[in-house]
This record gives sequence, C-alpha cells and structure tokens, in this order.
Amino acid sequence: MASSTSAFPDGLAPVGTPAHSPATEPPLRTRERLAFGAGDVASNLSWNMVSSFLLFYYTDVAGITAAAAGTLILVARFIDAGADVGIGVLVDRTRSRHGKARPYLLWCAVPFGIVNILTFTVPDVSHTFKVIYACATFLLLGLLFSALNIPYGSLMPMMTRDQGERATLGGFRAMGSSVGTLIVTGLTATLVVTFGGSATSRAGYFWTTALMSTASVALFLVTFRYCTERHTDIGTRSITLGKELKAAVHNAPWMIANAFAVVNFVRLSVMTTVTIYYCIQVLHRPWAISLLLPLISGSLIVGGLLTKPYYARLGRRRGNILALAASGALFALLPPFEDTLAAFIPVYCLACLCSGLSMTSLYTAVADTVDYNEWRFGVRSEGLLNSGFSLATKVGTAIGGALAAFTLARAGYTDGHSAPDAAISTIRLLYYGAPPVLMLAQIGIIAFWRLDAEHPRIVRDLAERRRARD
Repeated sequence: MASSTSAFPDGLAPVGTPAHSPATEPPLRTRERLAFGAGDVASNLSWNMVSSFLLFYYTDVAGITAAAAGTLILVARFIDAGADVGIGVLVDRTRSRHGKARPYLLWCAVPFGIVNILTFTVPDVSHTFKVIYACATFLLLGLLFSALNIPYGSLMPMMTRDQGERATLGGFRAMGSSVGTLIVTGLTATLVVTFGGSATSRAGYFWTTALMSTASVALFLVTFRYCTERHTDIGTRSITLGKELKAAVHNAPWMIANAFAVVNFVRLSVMTTVTIYYCIQVLHRPWAISLLLPLISGSLIVGGLLTKPYYARLGRRRGNILALAASGALFALLPPFEDTLAAFIPVYCLACLCSGLSMTSLYTAVADTVDYNEWRFGVRSEGLLNSGFSLATKVGTAIGGALAAFTLARAGYTDGHSAPDAAISTIRLLYYGAPPVLMLAQIGIIAFWRLDAEHPRIVRDLAERRRARD
C-alpha cells in the first residue's frame, strides 16, 4: 500500500492514533444512534425558537424596532462566534471521567435552558433598556449554545470511524434537527395563543419557551447518558495551539465545508424568519406559519432517510450541486402559485426536499474533514474543527436574520398593524428571491470539494497507521 504520509507544513508531523480500523469496528446500537439524534432535537427546540421567532418577538411583542433588533442580533452573534474557537480548543484538551465532549452536555444543559427562557422574557420598560436586556440575554444564550453544540458535534468522529455509521449518524442528526424544528414551527404559534390568548402575548411566549427549554435540557441529558466516546486518545499533545490552528487553516476541505455552511444558514435564516411575515402580510393566512415552516424541517426527515444511498451514489460534490440546482429552480417557480395553495404546496415541498438533502450532507462532511486533518497534519482536533461549523452556523444565521431585519426596516416596516406596500413587496422579494440566489452561491462553493475521491484512500491510510502503531 502506498505511504500515507504527505509533506507536513512547518514542522507538523503525524501523531499516533487509536488502533481501531473501520473494517473491524462493531456497529453502533440503535439506542446510541437515537440518543445522538436526540441531541439535535434538543438543539433545535431552542435554535429554531431563536431563528424563526425571535425577530418577530422583538419587533411585534417586545416592541424593539426592526433596525435595533437586526443590529443586536448581528453584533451579539459575531461576538459569541468569536468564542467558538476557544470552546473547541477546550474540548480537545478536556480529560474527565465522562470523556472529552460529553461533560459539557451535562454541565451546560440546565443553564442553557434557563437563559433560553430569559431571552423570550424582555421586560416592558424603556426601549433602551429593552435593547440592552435583549443583547445581554441573546449573547449569553449564544455562548451556552456553543458550549453544548460544539462538544455535541465533536461526538460523531469520537463515536465511530466507520463511514457507513457516520452517514447513518448524520441521517439521525438531520432527522433529529427536523423533529425539533417541526415541533417548534408546528406548535409555537398555537401554544402562544393557547397560553396567552393572542399571537403577540408576552405570557404566551414565556410559557411556550419554558416548555421547549425543559424538553431541550432533558434531551441533551439523554445524549450525554447513552452516547459513548470510543476514539479520544489521539496520542501526544506536543503540537502547539498555533500549529493546530495553522493546520486547520490549511485544511482546504474544512474551509470549503465552513463556507458552504455559512451560506446555507444565511439562506435558512432568511427563509424561516421571512416566512412568518410572508404568511401574515402576503398570504393573509397566519395559520399557514404552522404549515410552511414545518415543511422546511420535514424535508430533513426524508433527506435523512435518503442521504446514505443518495451521497453513496453521487458523492457530496455532485449530489449537492444537483440537489441545490433542483431546489433553486423549484423556488423560482413559486410566485405564480401564490394565490393557489393547492398548487403552491407541492412545488414548495419538492423545493424543500431537495434543499433538505443538501443540509444533511453538512454533518458528515465536517466529520470527514477531521479524518483529513489527522491524515494530512497528524492531529484530529475534533473540538477545534467542529467549532468552525458552530461559528459558521452562527455567522450565517446572524447575517440572514440581520439581512431580513435591515431590509424590512429600510422598507419602512414597524409592526404588523401598519406595514406599507414597500414592506410587503420586500417580504415577497426576500421570500422568493433570496433562496435561489444563495443556493447558486452554495453550488459555486461546493464545486471546489475534492474529498469524495480522496476519502477512501485516507481511511485506508489511517487504518494502516493504526495497525502499525499496534
């Protein structure tokens, strides 16, 4: 077999790795796969309350202007995104009786649930204090989300090295994300009215968020309890942090995956945020919020079931290009069907299904870049590399949310009672135009992905190193 060692830049040399070959590794138990998927249910019970409803809550419930809300979302997200690298490095250097990643699920779940409730409890005081309170709680929520989600994302390469199992775990994670999103998008509007009596009730949002947060905490603890770290001994940690960061920057597949993720979450954030305004102001059917938003996440369930055979046949590069091109074309067909939901919904479902297939590939792509990092630079850096995905998620969501908020503010939107014609036209433009444009950008990024052809050799070479280490 050909030697697995490439030229290592600036003194980076291979580090020993555990002696587990993908060919001999036993399959994961169904309970463990379900527990891993539960972690993304937990994440999305909170994340989708924020990405789908927080801007509306700020503008129409708390009484914060759209411009101020957009600014605080953007600034807070970029500030707490800067902490993600530190959290990733901390995970890589954690040694405890619970492992490297799992302890954070235990330690941070309850504080995260509490702060999530506080984020949707802006007091009825002066506008300035509302903005200060909203910024502080939103920033703290982002930091705690990173302290949970980066370790959670790091679990996949620690649980198994088998590519088939990773694809399965990626499917369970995508389906978990979809289930969490379906719960939030399908029930939030109804629960707010049930608990508070109206769609803009402060009490309704408080009790709805309390319910979602309690479930989120419980599910994070399920992931902690039933997921096992099997691959955490990466040998000596003699490599310095500076060289570890330099290796990450030189990891081309990782950079491509993160750029792809940023644009993906810009698109997803715009879609989910604008859908609420679209249903109320354009369709004049507020009940459609509980139909259109769940269809975005419901597509991930189907995508999760199809992802393994789909990408096994086409690879990530070609598979994503085809899925995104089809989805973008279908979104471009939607405007003529706006007044006929019976025709609108089937086209919308197909568009979401295609984009959902693309979304499921993100998780396994990041796990594969961990293998590449070990093969190319001799260190896995699960926490550091997964912090990049968390940062990409936050930056993309921040840009998407701020883009929607600033565009609405520029068009003169203040609240739902006095939306001018310009604001309604802007909502339409964002809803129909942003997804195809951003999908085209994603296609341009993923066209540079080259790991499909290289990864089988990387897996063989890493297995050979482990056998030699025995």
